[in-house]
Amino acid sequence: MSQAANVRSLESLVEFRTALIKYIDKAKRSISTADSEVSRTQIWLQSTQPLHWKHEIRRSEEKLAQAKSELFRATISQPDNPRGPTDQIRLVKKRQAEIKFAEEKLERTKRCSRHLEHELNEYRGAMTPLSSSLDGDMNKAVSILERAINSLEAYIATTSTSADEILGDAQQVKSIARKGEERTKEDDDEHADSDSATDKSN
Repeated sequence: MSQAANVRSLESLVEFRTALIKYIDKAKRSISTADSEVSRTQIWLQSTQPLHWKHEIRRSEEKLAQAKSELFRATISQPDNPRGPTDQIRLVKKRQAEIKFAEEKLERTKRCSRHLEHELNEYRGAMTPLSSSLDGDMNKAVSILERAINSLEAYIATTSTSADEILGDAQQVKSIARKGEERTKEDDDEHADSDSATDKSN
């Protein structure tokens, strides 16, 4: 014999399904935001920054060439100056230092870019299972919960209808029983009246 389902709180299932849907949506949006930030950082480090420092190197090289020209002219124009063209020499050294600084920055950018690529591979490897779970297992869980809720709602509706029918039948039986009792009482009263009339006639 089948037993009735022990449904204690259908509302809890509905609330859990709603919370799960919200979690999936929030998690997907968080992953999307993180991916966007990672992409921007990757573009900045692997494209924007290298171009910037390459431009700085070219600009510093042009300034160095100009400083060397000024040093050459100063040397020619002041052959008897015992101190020499000190200002022009300092400027040449400054331009050389600027080139070295830009080259070091470019090399550091390349190293950071390689390190970032390694970290991105680690990140993607860690995020792939979560993304797959959100799109697969968790969406499947939402569908299962939805089917379960629909089945339970249908079951509860059927059970309520059956209970109403049973209650209606019981009330109908009671009504018939009352009518039977009233008819029996009427018959008894009529029989009693008949007996009383017979006794009086005797």
